[in-house]
Amino acid sequence: MPTFENTEITTTVDIDFEVYCGTCGAGLCNESDTRKSKNRNYLQVTVNACPDYMAAKDKKIDELNEIIENLEIQLSNK
Repeated sequence: MPTFENTEITTTVDIDFEVYCGTCGAGLCNESDTRKSKNRNYLQVTVNACPDYMAAKDKKIDELNEIIENLEIQLSNK
């Protein structure tokens, strides 16, 4: 039987996928975008920082700063 060997086939497809924060599990589809790399024309996904995780991080920083301020006040009163 005749055979075509090593025949290249080119096609296009749309790929839908979901993106989630690996830390808190929040959905990041609205924080993500696709593009092709500038030099090699490879497919890339860009993802902004997770707004839920960043808000939690900022809250924790504020709490720690308040603790630091309270400790500094206690030290200055001695």
